[in-house]
Amino acid sequence: MIRKIFAMLSCIMLVLSGCGEKKSSGKIKFGTCADYPPFEYYENGELKGFDIDIARIVAKEIGKEAEFEDMQFCSILASLQNDSLDAAISTITSTPERRKNFDLSRCYYAESIAAVYMKNEPHRNPDEMINVKVACQLGSTMEIWAKTNATAAQLVIMDNNGQIIEALKAGQVDCVLLDNVQAQSFCNVNPELAYNIVAKSDEGYAIIFKKQSDLREKVNAILKKLEQNGELKKLMKKWQLPEE
Repeated sequence: MIRKIFAMLSCIMLVLSGCGEKKSSGKIKFGTCADYPPFEYYENGELKGFDIDIARIVAKEIGKEAEFEDMQFCSILASLQNDSLDAAISTITSTPERRKNFDLSRCYYAESIAAVYMKNEPHRNPDEMINVKVACQLGSTMEIWAKTNATAAQLVIMDNNGQIIEALKAGQVDCVLLDNVQAQSFCNVNPELAYNIVAKSDEGYAIIFKKQSDLREKVNAILKKLEQNGELKKLMKKWQLPEE
């Protein structure tokens, strides 16, 4: 009986000793919001995209495996803060506010902001967004831009871009804001839609970490290598992204 009790206590101690450890020491857990083709999305149940490829290459170069958690975009940074994630990659723009609160990698892609609208009811620039409903994703760069540059619009904030496009097609909003690659992608499969670039992004997309992460410098070195050896351009070509 004493032997059994000792064995049970030993098992409990082993479990407790592992509670403070990261779940997957051989993996890098990335947060992403997989509703943004061609950057991150599902096709036939498989997660793929430009960002996903980059994350997998980065993890492999570090000697680990990339693991992904698909979540609402607005939840990603909070999950980094509470240590649920090791990193985040989801077309996250490097902004002064984010740089103040997180560690960010060097930028790996720069983008432009586009307005998407019904072809027969264009709202192609901020001057045409007066007293109209303009939708964008919660926590996105488009939300930040709209609050500064489309102040006469009625801003509608939604959780994901699929909802935004469906709201536009249903007539619930007049215009939506996306990056230009995403705008082109949605317009290609919805011929009743059109888009127009309304602003050039001053910042690029970055991989984000919690402050003082030991991953940042490793990732920066890998991204620099991918840029210098042409692999980054190859990935852009693979996913049909314009080279800014």
